[in-house]
Amino acid sequence: VELRALLLLPLCFPALQAQAPEAEKRLSEGSNLSLRCDYTPRTEIQQKKAWCRLRENKCEPVVETIGGPNSHSYNEKVTKGKITIEDIRYYRIVTITMTNLQAEDSGTYSCAYRSSTNTYIPLRTIPLTVFKELHKWENESLSVQCPYSTMVYPLETKFWCQREDQAECKEVVRISHYSTRSNSPAVNGRTRIQDDTQSRTLTITIQNLQTQDSGVYWCAVYRRYRFTPIMEFKLSVSNMLAQTTASSTTSTTQPTPSGNSPPPSSNAHTFSILSGVLSILFILALISLIVACIRKCKQLKRRGNKQEEDIYDKPDDIAQLDRTERTESPKDDSEDLQYITLNHKFQLSPEAPLYCNVEPSQVHRKPADENVEYAVITLK
Repeated sequence: VELRALLLLPLCFPALQAQAPEAEKRLSEGSNLSLRCDYTPRTEIQQKKAWCRLRENKCEPVVETIGGPNSHSYNEKVTKGKITIEDIRYYRIVTITMTNLQAEDSGTYSCAYRSSTNTYIPLRTIPLTVFKELHKWENESLSVQCPYSTMVYPLETKFWCQREDQAECKEVVRISHYSTRSNSPAVNGRTRIQDDTQSRTLTITIQNLQTQDSGVYWCAVYRRYRFTPIMEFKLSVSNMLAQTTASSTTSTTQPTPSGNSPPPSSNAHTFSILSGVLSILFILALISLIVACIRKCKQLKRRGNKQEEDIYDKPDDIAQLDRTERTESPKDDSEDLQYITLNHKFQLSPEAPLYCNVEPSQVHRKPADENVEYAVITLK
């Protein structure tokens, strides 16, 4: 932001002497700026309205309405590049829109109207700072470039400083015209600065970044007893332990972010995929468990009061199973003792027949018919 330009505004624009400068607007790259400027009844609605940038104490119109005495419409809208100005005459309002802001858009701007003497009378003055956001991991290196305009002299001493409040900046390293002439960098600890006067670009490199390096930094020059920023950076250094924890959680290797872009989100993507797969497997396992439980319940219901029993039965009448008239030597009674085991799933009623396997010698046989002889005996 060109603070010097703000101090000289009353000299360029006498109508601004009663107007206090507004607070600085700070936006990140890629943001949009929208604001409105009211003009008083003293301002002719046909007068041209402009959005101008202060460079070397002069108002340079960036975009301007057509205006003129032949303009009688209630609204006039003009777009140039990413900047749009609209004059809403019915309400005596000028609106400004800037899209996709970049660091080089930083500067001091004014809503103004062109007077009858072709001078621009400011309605509102805005200091605008657009900063770059940098995201890095601990122990990495950082390299940034600050192109500077013709407003900065090539042999002027330039600084890399860390901003502490709205106006103060703590010097980290500087490069003087002696180093610039010899085209050699200036080094302070882990920070190095080099000035290429041919391309009008400062290059700053920081080695072995630490979490305490996080903060707001300026490429700046020192004028009127204060630092005047050329470009602003917002640096965030993340702890390496957090990176390692995230990698172990997702069982993947965290890629190291490069350049000035934020750390990649591949771990988050991998974690989402793994979470989805695990969720599907859990659902399938739960469905299988439910199906198994249902089948088990159906089997128990079908079984009812049925039970398994082991029946050990001893024949009631062993003698009937082995009745014979033979006179051969009898077998041991222990050999005639036979037991059977019958497994069944239903409880038998007392009237139900019982079947078993027996030895042939145990089969009940009908006794052979005996020959009966009849005799008549007479006693005398």
